[in-house]
Amino acid sequence: MTAIHAVHGFIASGKTTLARHLALTVPALHLNSDDIMVTLHGQDPPEHVYRPALPRVRVVVRDIAQRCLQTGTSVVLDDGYWTRASRDELRAWAARLGVPLSLYALNVPDDEALRRLQLRNAGSGLTVTPETFRLFRTQLERPGPDEQLTALPDGYPAA
Repeated sequence: MTAIHAVHGFIASGKTTLARHLALTVPALHLNSDDIMVTLHGQDPPEHVYRPALPRVRVVVRDIAQRCLQTGTSVVLDDGYWTRASRDELRAWAARLGVPLSLYALNVPDDEALRRLQLRNAGSGLTVTPETFRLFRTQLERPGPDEQLTALPDGYPAA
């Protein structure tokens, strides 16, 4: 059955690792907004480039996802969904399409996320400084008890 799988979590919480796992096991197409951002604007785009580009990148991801779903291909959306409003909008979109949605939530302590971020920054992913991490941290809204979350796959570590 065609479905949307979406991963909620903060920077370096393991979203992409889980998304890749899901893409292989569901199977589904993994769509990562950070990868598209890096392709279009480089590993470390300045804020004046990043901020206006992010909504456009998300539109591209959503368009590709919808085309996949229309052709019977499930998708894994690797974007974070930091706010309740973004998760509610995702649920409404899935409902309009008539496609089931599984929302997975990851949460790791900040010290572990910062350790992972240091490793990621040394690689080829989107660069995020520790200062930006701390600034963005205030924008994260954890899912409320009324939000239906999907259990992580069997054997998949929670952190």
